[in-house]
Amino acid sequence: MRYLKEMYQKRLDVGPEKPRHRSEWTNWNYDAEIYAFGQRLGEEFDESTLRQAFINRSYVEGERKKRADLGIDTDAVPLQLEDNSELAEEGFALMSSYLKVYLRNIYPYMFEEGISAVHNYLTTDEMLAHIAKHIGCEDLILSEEFPVLASTLSTVFKAVVGALFNDKGQEQAERFVRDFVIPQLIEKDINELWHITNPMGLLKAVLALSGKEEPEPRLLWKSGANTIMSLYWVGIYSDREFIAKSPGETVSIAEEMAAREALKKIMKTEDNRAPLVLGSAAENLVLDYNRVNISAKDIIQKYYDNKSPQTGSSAF
Repeated sequence: MRYLKEMYQKRLDVGPEKPRHRSEWTNWNYDAEIYAFGQRLGEEFDESTLRQAFINRSYVEGERKKRADLGIDTDAVPLQLEDNSELAEEGFALMSSYLKVYLRNIYPYMFEEGISAVHNYLTTDEMLAHIAKHIGCEDLILSEEFPVLASTLSTVFKAVVGALFNDKGQEQAERFVRDFVIPQLIEKDINELWHITNPMGLLKAVLALSGKEEPEPRLLWKSGANTIMSLYWVGIYSDREFIAKSPGETVSIAEEMAAREALKKIMKTEDNRAPLVLGSAAENLVLDYNRVNISAKDIIQKYYDNKSPQTGSSAF
């Protein structure tokens, strides 16, 4: 026990081990790992295209610099390496397009701004880096930096999508995006991803263009009004018909939250909405690639355009 305590104390004195790239270990075989990567994901990549997807631009520049330092004529002996920037551009274009198509068809009543907000959440460098790291991309990246940055991991994931698109076509690449990117929305409230600045104003415009009366907020009940634990429930009505209700610490907060709940019902994105269509259930999913959801900005613009001749005021 004394020996173990002494070794433990020495480990604490030395500090944590310096991060090392997987290739520094003796049992590393890059060719085998490249092959295993595709097999783990159940995808048949062309080996040369997949290798290119993991080559970062900094690695190519570093290799050229090493050759220049050694005096090697790059014209006589060209470097047979191409970075993944072109594949990443193709992969991101396909991924971005498919995500919007999928979201518009799954949430047909959600405003276009909400679709864009969810799309932007799924395509951030942090999100794509998280996915790339967990499918085993990190150890295969050829880059001058270590540990690799989130932006580098993100670029590699886009390049993997681009490589699959080049090798197997659009349908297979879209299936890959559906299987690995869209599931990041599971257990995520998509309504929180889109911040609506003025929910009551948007609700008013939607109801007016639907031929209904303006929303009428009513205080339903309250408790602890004179304490720090005050709670107010506000309901919203239109044409004497109940639409939504929500609690809040103040009347104004409860009113705003009730308006958001009403918009959720209109967009059909309530908490009890149907789950995402993924896996085998999505194999026969028919998507309208030309669909574009209605825009909240257009609704508000139309609302004020219709209102302007009556009030004599400007649109904004």
